[in-house]
Amino acid sequence: MVRTISVWLLAVCLRASAQEPTPEALIEAGHWKRARDLVERRLREAPDDPNAVFLSSQVRNAFGDHNSPFGLAERAVRLDGSVARYHRQLAEAAGVMAQHANPFQQLILAHRFRKEIDVAIMLDPGDTQARRDLVEYYLLAPGIAGGDVKKAELAARQLEAIDECAAALAKARIAEFRKDPAQQEAFLKSAAAARPPRYKAFMALAEFYMTRGGQSAAETVAQNALAIDPTRVGAYCVLAVIYAGRADWAALDELLSKAEQSVPDDLAPYYSAGERLLADGRDPARAVRYFRMYLSREPEGNQPSLDTARSKLALARGR
Repeated sequence: MVRTISVWLLAVCLRASAQEPTPEALIEAGHWKRARDLVERRLREAPDDPNAVFLSSQVRNAFGDHNSPFGLAERAVRLDGSVARYHRQLAEAAGVMAQHANPFQQLILAHRFRKEIDVAIMLDPGDTQARRDLVEYYLLAPGIAGGDVKKAELAARQLEAIDECAAALAKARIAEFRKDPAQQEAFLKSAAAARPPRYKAFMALAEFYMTRGGQSAAETVAQNALAIDPTRVGAYCVLAVIYAGRADWAALDELLSKAEQSVPDDLAPYYSAGERLLADGRDPARAVRYFRMYLSREPEGNQPSLDTARSKLALARGR
């Protein structure tokens, strides 16, 4: 009997372990705090694990550290230079550093970005994120560093054979750069129509409609994104802005409650609703309540900082 129970407990533990999300899956879904806990634990166990070092670079960047991610990415490459995503992360970290550098340093970092992204694509031609990064590089880099819209278009076309959705998103980005909203919308719709459906494609389309004043269309698309994955926060944020703008308090309160239950680590929907109320000059007491709620927990990665939220709270209090 004891042996039977032991075997059963072992099976349960193995199933639980198999179901535990990986740091990569958590990062993809925007759950940076949970990923950080797993990565830090792994680094304590194995400080020279190149994948853990690589993931630490990603995590620290998401939490606003613009200095250490570059060194961590370099270390991951030194530990194992045969992995494409390590070189891609090094390129991306160089790109982030370039945004805060002087013109001379920007040129050096641009060349480093291009070198590392080329290595990433050589090691893994199917790395769609590296190819998307290359498109962005061609759009933003100065001509002296190889920037060229036509090169960006070629890089986007090369994505078609690998991932139709990623190719459509890249083409939409180029259309945005060219200030062609009709083409941008067409490509974003193509990305959303790709199979299997991608959360990020629906969110890109919803955010496009928000910037163009198409809130009804944005609401529909955000609801579609929510159906794909209710554990990601982006769709809740879009809907929170829409409902706050309409002063639809019943729908907003229901949404915020649902968001907090589904994504308890990320209170960004409260911040989004408060920011919209602040911008509209509507119901400052409610905006104050939402900003205070956001400030009650550590922000998720790639979300507004506590200092930013405190500034918004002060503005709402002054209304």
